Amino acid sequence: MKNFSLDLNKKYVFIVGAGASKDDKLPVQDEILKNILKRKFALKDNLSSIEYKKVSHEINDLLKTLFNGKIAKNNISLESIFNILETAVRKGENIGKIKVEKIKRYYDFLLEGIMFATLTDAKLQEHNILNPKSQSPYTILGRKIFETYKRRENINCSFITFNYDICLDRVLLSMYDKNESKSIDVDFGIELGNYSLQQWFHRPRKRKIYLLRPHGCINWFLCATCGKVFSRVSQQGKPLDLVNGEKCYCCGMSALEPYIIHPSNNRIYENKYIMQVWDKVESLLFEADHWCFIGYSLPEADRYFTYLLTKIYNFRKIKQIKNNKKPKISVVNTNRSITKYIRITDELISNTDNPLEKFELKKYFASLYEEKDVFKRFEVYFDDINKYECSFKKFTTDFFNVI
Repeated sequence: MKNFSLDLNKKYVFIVGAGASKDDKLPVQDEILKNILKRKFALKDNLSSIEYKKVSHEINDLLKTLFNGKIAKNNISLESIFNILETAVRKGENIGKIKVEKIKRYYDFLLEGIMFATLTDAKLQEHNILNPKSQSPYTILGRKIFETYKRRENINCSFITFNYDICLDRVLLSMYDKNESKSIDVDFGIELGNYSLQQWFHRPRKRKIYLLRPHGCINWFLCATCGKVFSRVSQQGKPLDLVNGEKCYCCGMSALEPYIIHPSNNRIYENKYIMQVWDKVESLLFEADHWCFIGYSLPEADRYFTYLLTKIYNFRKIKQIKNNKKPKISVVNTNRSITKYIRITDELISNTDNPLEKFELKKYFASLYEEKDVFKRFEVYFDDINKYECSFKKFTTDFFNVI
């Protein structure tokens, strides 16, 4: 694998998925539900434990009531559950004996569970670029980016993340300095309610780095009355603080509600702020010379993003358009599923001495590999992929260079 070096004259977009947070001990998508059911959460103080137990009990009850509980625990995804619950709520229909009001409660408990499962128990210092002892790949990457651009007026580097956790936010926010010439500010692509309050965040200045969150964040909160979005990402907070909420800091009319776009096949992006984020996502992808996917696997549920990537990439392949050039593509992924399958199938193949049987087994498993192989998935959409089959941490330490 060749080194990944930032060219100061090029623009980069890093697209970050759940696999990137694995080295920070946070669950990938298919582990979140299991963690909710087993109460594998961070910040285990007494009050949090009570709320964790309540949420876990309700979701276990949901699986027992709505599905075949024992089988469902290992064979159903968050997307499938949300698809059923939100369809019932939208149509105003009961599911058997479960009334719509109860379905709405399950829906809310599931959102709480996602928030709890994606909280980090790492101290703030672990995600600070000034901490040389940090082992977080986010911090290592952030430190190298900061060193690259600290004397540059323009920061040609942006992030799009589909994760709910705040590890990356903390790292980028640690680049802030009161002295504008020394600071790299974070721009979330929207007008946060925090800006008018002059607390937690200030409006980003000229030297800034984009961090776009098309699916929101566990520390984003929405006021249903005035419609403002606030971020408390600079304060990790306890789960009870995040869930119970406070009155809107601007209008004081409604309790702030957690704002995340949950995983489902029917995701709807209607809120004006999320629509603004998507508009900025599109413009960054159009402008960038290099798209780097980290821990992201083009999941089926991200249909709109897949459409956007396809539309923009194919437009940029049209050579007749002046100054048009397709972006370079890099993919950083452990290819976890394929590695696991290869290990198991190699053991099966080694146990037979029949050459014909070995050939048939290899042929059969090769077809299964293609379905599981993350890099094959990207090759369907893009040409000439730079593959980094490694963890995010290994990528930041061994392959990501500062010129």
